[in-house]
Amino acid sequence: MASLWYSRIQGTVINEMLVSKLSLLMEKLKATSGARVFKGGYEKAVELLNKGEGIFAWAPSLREWLNDADYVFWLGAGGLRFGI
Repeated sequence: MASLWYSRIQGTVINEMLVSKLSLLMEKLKATSGARVFKGGYEKAVELLNKGEGIFAWAPSLREWLNDADYVFWLGAGGLRFGI
């Protein structure tokens, strides 16, 4: 009952254990979505490496970019769209 009174007077009740558990959950959720984006980028990079020999003739630096984790993440986020 005291917590109801406190929340009416002060506006919020902060439970440190709940906040720490929610923070951990949010970090896991963020990591999951980031991992999915990275996995999609990795799949696109593998596809480019396997099928894109013609691309490397006119864009030789692309092979180096496909080894860069930031570029692979960008691919997974929808950064490069084309049909091979």
